Amino acid sequence: MGGIITEKDYPVQGLWIIKSIIRSLIVFIIIAVFFYWSSGYENSSLWESLSKDPELQIYFWIYIAAVPFSLILAILRRATFHYSIEPQFLTLRQGILSRQQRHIPYGVIQNLFVKQDLFDRIFGLASLAIENASQGGANVGNQQEQKVFGLRIGNQGRQQTETVGFSGNKVSIPGLTKANAEILKGIVLQKMKENPIEDSQSGL
Repeated sequence: MGGIITEKDYPVQGLWIIKSIIRSLIVFIIIAVFFYWSSGYENSSLWESLSKDPELQIYFWIYIAAVPFSLILAILRRATFHYSIEPQFLTLRQGILSRQQRHIPYGVIQNLFVKQDLFDRIFGLASLAIENASQGGANVGNQQEQKVFGLRIGNQGRQQTETVGFSGNKVSIPGLTKANAEILKGIVLQKMKENPIEDSQSGL
């Protein structure tokens, strides 16, 4: 583990894009069905309803346009997200319009776990989630977890909206195979052991 590990070694799978699209489609369909039935047109066909209600037409075409937009956005997010596990830092790069880069010392990592939502389990994917205790770490105690050199290490994170890359004090490397996510967790744990927490380090 002396070299630099990147997404070329443990890549974000293309299935992650498909998973993101399917999840978005399901949300759009649920919203569309709810809006359709609540609008009072349940006894009419979709096209009859659209012809009667210009506002419904606008929402319909917004939903239609959202599908290719979601696909393009997922592809761009995948293409512009990069990570590397280096000797002293976890480095992440992201951003579609504005490029961002962050170097995270291993000594500031407080919570580290592999998580799978429903769609991850269907597609055989997982995310490696990393947190600083100042955000979200206090509630991890309800999860199945173990402690490794003083840190809460769980296999399942809370079921929440998936983030990609870093946001605030949270980092997510999504779209990994379950096996690769566990391997990466072990590698980061080893880096944390080699670079122990120092009181002077305060956050990501």
